[in-house]
Amino acid sequence: MKIGLLTGSVHPATLPRGKVQHTEMGDPSSPIYTISVSGVEYLMIARHSLPPRIPPHRINHRANLMALKGSGVSSIISICSTGALKREVPVPCVAVPEDFIDLSPVKTFFDEGIHHATPGLDPWLRKVMVLSAEGSGLPCIDGGVYIQTTGPRLETRAEVRLLSGWGDYVGMNMASEAGLCSELGLPVVGIVTVDNHANGILDKELDYREVLSKARSRWDLMMGILTRFAEHIMTM
Repeated sequence: MKIGLLTGSVHPATLPRGKVQHTEMGDPSSPIYTISVSGVEYLMIARHSLPPRIPPHRINHRANLMALKGSGVSSIISICSTGALKREVPVPCVAVPEDFIDLSPVKTFFDEGIHHATPGLDPWLRKVMVLSAEGSGLPCIDGGVYIQTTGPRLETRAEVRLLSGWGDYVGMNMASEAGLCSELGLPVVGIVTVDNHANGILDKELDYREVLSKARSRWDLMMGILTRFAEHIMTM
């Protein structure tokens, strides 16, 4: 079984040699790296490239998803680092959102003609992911709404006050990926690490370098979740 994996700030420190995949939508952010776990081949693209150099607003999400689909994946896992939009969301934790709001310019494969897809996160994949994340060592939240902003800057305090009435986690990538998956007919699930409270939720200055350092330290935890996910999905 092949499953597509999109990673960002949470990514492996080292990887095997990847396979370069060109698409009609352009070149993806990185080669496709294969991570084999418990009978599952995770085909991974690093959305910011490796080493990271592509900011959120310049990621070619269409090429990334087209490359993974062309490589034969049956579904997609989107891994993202996020900020908590509510004080009561524990930091750090992992969460498996149930829905999303996209406030960035919407990405689509259909620039010509009219085509309407109904986006969403796959309920069965969510169930398996929650089961897999519950043993991670961090609190696991089943549900909540992910809100995507454009980036690369973080959100203002006023923006966070507004967004906190709509959702629970804020990030810059998952909604674009999930929306495109709906157009390709690929089931998708998101799992997020919540590595900080968003700007203004707590009475302290938000240090992006500290946020990034925390996110990059989560890969071993995430690899444990992916291992359990592979074991579950091969037996369920």
